[in-house]
Amino acid sequence: MIAFRASCQLLTTNKNTKNSNARNNENKKRTTQTNVMSKDDLSTSTSESSEANLVLLKNERQTAAQRIITTTTTSKSWDESDSAAATPVNVVAHPVGNSTTNQALANSVNILLGVGTLSVPYALREAGWAGIVVLLVLGASTNYTGKTLIKCQRKGSLPMRSNFNTYSDKNEDGNVTVVKRARRALTTYEDIGEAAFGDFGRSLISWVLYAELIGTCGLFFILEGDHLHLLFESTMQSKEKLMFLAALIMIPTTWLADLSKLSFIGALGFIASVGLTGVVGWDLVQALNNPSYQFPHTSLIHAASYPLSFGLLAFVFAGHAVFPAIYTSMQKPQEYEEMLDKTYGVVMLNCLLLGCAGYYLFGDKVSSEVTLDLPNGLISTVALALITINPLAKFALTMDPVARGVEEKMNLDISKNDDNDLLKARFARTGLGLLALFLAVELPFFGVAMSLVGAVLTLSVSLIFPTACYLKMFGDELEPAEKWLNYAIVGLGFICVASGTTSALLALLDASNDFGM
Repeated sequence: MIAFRASCQLLTTNKNTKNSNARNNENKKRTTQTNVMSKDDLSTSTSESSEANLVLLKNERQTAAQRIITTTTTSKSWDESDSAAATPVNVVAHPVGNSTTNQALANSVNILLGVGTLSVPYALREAGWAGIVVLLVLGASTNYTGKTLIKCQRKGSLPMRSNFNTYSDKNEDGNVTVVKRARRALTTYEDIGEAAFGDFGRSLISWVLYAELIGTCGLFFILEGDHLHLLFESTMQSKEKLMFLAALIMIPTTWLADLSKLSFIGALGFIASVGLTGVVGWDLVQALNNPSYQFPHTSLIHAASYPLSFGLLAFVFAGHAVFPAIYTSMQKPQEYEEMLDKTYGVVMLNCLLLGCAGYYLFGDKVSSEVTLDLPNGLISTVALALITINPLAKFALTMDPVARGVEEKMNLDISKNDDNDLLKARFARTGLGLLALFLAVELPFFGVAMSLVGAVLTLSVSLIFPTACYLKMFGDELEPAEKWLNYAIVGLGFICVASGTTSALLALLDASNDFGM
């Protein structure tokens, strides 16, 4: 996850105006003096938000100085005839970020090309070749909701948490205190939920997001245990021991205040995901050129386990939690939609190639992680090692939003480098990491665990919540066709959640019985 800091620059002017008195024909001067915070003061006061929105009531027009205009937004002009109206005019500052469009594209692709891609062949095993339809439908739907989520982010705003925004306006009638009500732009998924549904929306989305992220961190431990066991099978006997060893390395990475230090390892994860597709594709080419190779059986559709693929394939597109942050980071945020289309094009192509090649090559016997079926060899070992390194970087990035939420509740601020706060924060982050490890040990079935997390949480975050927020904030502005499209997406989301969760729970019971748990 990327941390962002932005500041707003304010321009102020002092203006002298003359008012005429109809009864005595005398001119009086009114001088307005406005005290505005400096840029440094504003940056300090708005540390809780990267964007600010200043609102000045229209009925304050005759006693206020020329309204403040930010350098990064086009403000609405005052209508002198409506100066007595008490309708507030919003001015939201949207400072641009530092990331180019290509950098935002790389970040988005790296987020989506994660552990979810490893299970695409397994998802086709559960659904048959008809699972490709699920992949395409979910890809198109989540691409659309990824755009509507940002539309909500652009439109909405929330009150600032800090009360810095008052100034005095002195005129001939005496001292008048004019209060400007400050608002901030939306920067996170939780902000969007609050803008749409108030505190309830924020709380609901926060809990679902945090549960999804902790579940994903648990999957990282399962992934590490499986792959380390495969790499060092001759030296270690227990996957649980390997999970604990991985935890000794992964949990301390959450203590880092600057997660950009892990960006290099994250880049290796992207290379590993694309490289894995190349390795599986190469193995398929070799099998096709080998007349003696017997391809395993594949099926057109597995109706009984078809819903299990909903959660598995939804996990591939689990990026909505960070889309608002990526949008805020862009130098040219108007290119977000085009960037997202390219992201989904790359991810979809990679998933189709890996899924089809893996399922055709290993058939209905493919493992929940296709890497476990790779033949021995130098190239396969390198790809396996890179896939093993990937969670080392993404664990801290994935856990960071949860940790910051806990720290906010505990009134901790690690940015101040206070030793007491840092110690408490590290204890809290270690506890969160151990919670994820506990879940991994108690639920060591990668495919079933991913399906359950994807069905219950990812589908809610990627389909249901964005669409509900969009309908709430834009409902009156939507054409009937688009409105019905969003109703259909919500309905699809609930159907997939219900059926996918049921199938995942049944599969979990079967797996537990097979292992005597």
